[in-house]
Amino acid sequence: MVDERWSTIPPLQQALMQAVIEQGEAHPAIEAGVVVGSLAKGKADRVSDVDVLLLATPGFHKQGEALVHSIVGDRAVFHCWRGRHEEVCSYWRYIFLDMSSIEIHILDSGAGFPLAKPYLPLFDKTSCLPALEVGGPAPSHWDFPAYMAAGDGLVWELFDCLKWAERGQRGLVRHHLRKLLGEMDKDPNIAGRG
Repeated sequence: MVDERWSTIPPLQQALMQAVIEQGEAHPAIEAGVVVGSLAKGKADRVSDVDVLLLATPGFHKQGEALVHSIVGDRAVFHCWRGRHEEVCSYWRYIFLDMSSIEIHILDSGAGFPLAKPYLPLFDKTSCLPALEVGGPAPSHWDFPAYMAAGDGLVWELFDCLKWAERGQRGLVRHHLRKLLGEMDKDPNIAGRG
């Protein structure tokens, strides 16, 4: 049965999700794939990013680069930011020249990620997704940290602000920029003018 939320997802995001399904289902280290965020809520727009979580054999996230490249394919990239969440997850955040974007998080399957509803399952080879479900709301943009990874996430955060501004969410933009500037003011590596 096809999930009706697919019909609300713009074509560029559908293409990225299809690439995740094709590459993730075929990869032996990947157990499940899920989309969260606005796409899972059925509220996607032209600039919504594809927030993907791939559950994998423990440790695979450290070697996930080739899989991520196969998902991204030959799309023209404006920016890529990659990093790790502790020792259980690696992430890649891409902004493409067509203004689409994707966050790919590859997480150790035993890490116990709290999966709040709504989420949109892409595939679940081991039927592990229901066991990760938790009650309560999913994280909100209002609660996102600012100046992530000591500033390495700055381009991504400013892109988020551009998307929110495009949607008329000026209060959210102001809120995040204030948090961002507050954190940047603490950074000893940022010089004054010049």
